[in-house]
Amino acid sequence: MMDNYDESDMVYCPYNKEHKMLRKKLQQHILKCRVIYKDTVELMVCPFNKSHLIPEPQFFQHTKSCEDRNIIVHYQTSAPSVINEDTRHPKIESEENWDDDDRVPDYDPQVYCSTANIVREPNGLFPAQRKAFIEQEKRRHFGEDYEEEKKPPKAKSRADPRPTPYESSRRQQF
Repeated sequence: MMDNYDESDMVYCPYNKEHKMLRKKLQQHILKCRVIYKDTVELMVCPFNKSHLIPEPQFFQHTKSCEDRNIIVHYQTSAPSVINEDTRHPKIESEENWDDDDRVPDYDPQVYCSTANIVREPNGLFPAQRKAFIEQEKRRHFGEDYEEEKKPPKAKSRADPRPTPYESSRRQQF
């Protein structure tokens, strides 16, 4: 299966040189080998490429010769871009400052939702709180004169409970 890939796509594990894999699988493999070899192999991370893990004695030499170092050096030594008249724009001056406007109250989404015609959900409430919230929402949507009569009637309790079969057979005996 590995024969189908170009040799430049293949890399070796920094923890165990017998592990050979595709470059795109290296990061995933390093996580596994780091756990296995955490007590035996101590590697340092290259400041130019996090996938470069180097033993401490070779670290200084690697930082001098790392192929990814050129990217950083090029960025650090490149001249800043020139701003000419075509790229400049005039400073925009305005007398308006929204931070100084104290007349406008801060936006509170809870206050807005409680007054707007929005259906709110009682998320994260205990059952008693949920029931009170739903009642409050019904009053808010249907008006303050929301009647309790719109609820289905509760079952009435019996004044004279029925006797159980055991009790009825006992009564007959006496």
